[in-house]
Amino acid sequence: MAITKNLIFDLGNVLYDIDFVKMYKAFDELGIPNFENHFTLNKSDQIFFDLEKGLITEVEFCKGFNALYGLNLSDAQIIAAWNALLIGYRKESIDWIKANNDTYATFLYSNTNQIHYDFFIPQFEREIGGNFENLFKTPYFSHKMGQRKPDPASFQYILDKEGLIAGETLFIDDNEPNVIAAASVGMQVLYLQPGMRVEKDLITS
Repeated sequence: MAITKNLIFDLGNVLYDIDFVKMYKAFDELGIPNFENHFTLNKSDQIFFDLEKGLITEVEFCKGFNALYGLNLSDAQIIAAWNALLIGYRKESIDWIKANNDTYATFLYSNTNQIHYDFFIPQFEREIGGNFENLFKTPYFSHKMGQRKPDPASFQYILDKEGLIAGETLFIDDNEPNVIAAASVGMQVLYLQPGMRVEKDLITS
């Protein structure tokens, strides 16, 4: 097995806690019951994929959201419910990255969107201190890349852009399809399942 020189972290439920149930409850209260039929980690209505790939703006998303579900909600109502899944950073995991940043070239690759980004970036400064993006050599966000996991081409894009050798690069994610996709381009992988934490379960060679 090759020596691990590079680490690529997912964000949600790896470095940052998210709770889909809270979001589903928020949308239920706005008149959309069973929202899990419209948005889950791996299967969603197209509008959410478009948002995650940066193909639509926040304004277009809110307008399209109302049209799709036959509602007349304000942008603020939609955004508040959409952000309800965002809980907070895992400080111990962040501390692990800080402590090991001289040992590994560290990157981030997150499926996210501008609305969530605008929430969790200032949240880091308030709760942890400093600039979240500065933890990484390069942070990659799907809405800025125009690509998203689990497309294997998106992983290859990062490897090529950074000049990384796949076999020397470990990808850490809580979503199995993403882990499978990263492995398909030759990367080492860690499937971070519930109860696992970066600071205790990330063991590299």
